Amino acid sequence: MKKQSRMPYKVLVIEDQFLIAAAAEQVIADLGYEVVGAAASRSHALDYVGKADIALIDLNLLDGASGLDIARDFARTGTSVVIVTANPTAVPSETDVAIGVLTKPVDDVSLSRTLKYLVSRIEGRAIRCPRELHLLSGAPTSED
Repeated sequence: MKKQSRMPYKVLVIEDQFLIAAAAEQVIADLGYEVVGAAASRSHALDYVGKADIALIDLNLLDGASGLDIARDFARTGTSVVIVTANPTAVPSETDVAIGVLTKPVDDVSLSRTLKYLVSRIEGRAIRCPRELHLLSGAPTSED
């Protein structure tokens, strides 16, 4: 059954660098999504489990927490997860908790494209295909 289209979808930013988190929150809000919060540590992030439709999760947090471990907590509740990292090769290719990886620095176009794609997946409109990773990479497509 398809989920009815609704706005705003709720997005959580898990990022330990304040300026990066604040910039992402602003872009997300400007795109019409609801920012349910920002967390800089695993303990704070867990306060939001089950409260977001989409979570953008930094791979390595300053408290030593692994973004992949946090992603598992969110994926169990049906939250769509994207890992954000400056080192995309550090994300195991066999990970089953994240839909994709965004490479820092994340530009507005890549973030917008990723959020739109995640919403289409949530609503059951997206078709999984090899192009999925291309869409999340920020590389230009024929649609840009």
